[in-house]
Amino acid sequence: MCQQKQTVTEPGQNCAVAALLHQQCPQLSEWYATPLTRGQLVYLQSAVQQELQRRLCNGVCCSALHLLQLVCRFHYRFDVELDYQQLLAAVQNIPEHALLELVYGQLLASCKQTGAHQHLADGFALAAEYLSSADYFRLVRQHELLGWLALADSASAPQQLQSLLAEAAVIKQLRGDSGVPFGATHLDTLG
Repeated sequence: MCQQKQTVTEPGQNCAVAALLHQQCPQLSEWYATPLTRGQLVYLQSAVQQELQRRLCNGVCCSALHLLQLVCRFHYRFDVELDYQQLLAAVQNIPEHALLELVYGQLLASCKQTGAHQHLADGFALAAEYLSSADYFRLVRQHELLGWLALADSASAPQQLQSLLAEAAVIKQLRGDSGVPFGATHLDTLG
């Protein structure tokens, strides 16, 4: 566990992605793709470098920190496909793999980019047995609603989760349940 404590003035203290700095086992049910400000990105990059050095010196797992680096690079608008592939090759267990898929899918979904639905579905399938019942059903509903978003090869500006869910709900309402969203695999569970 990280000995460094956050103060009220630290940028990003209330965003889930900052928790990747301090949690050995990050929550699979969190949304890690909230758009970050320039100040938050600068703070997180500096903090992740310090924490990486500390953990490497102590022989502690660094996978969440490498994932945080991927998130920061994504928000700086770098192509992170290679970063994703490298992290995928290095995963050591199912929860780690699930988190990688979920976060990468969330990042793509935040910009309505092609591939988001598949990564979210893969991440959910891997995470399912590690989720509480409440988190399981919350993610099922969230992912199925996000499945109504139209995705494109080119990224749009990143959006907050609530904005994405609102847009998806409007699309679903306009289509009147006549269309089926991508990966609607839980209709038998949710009705």
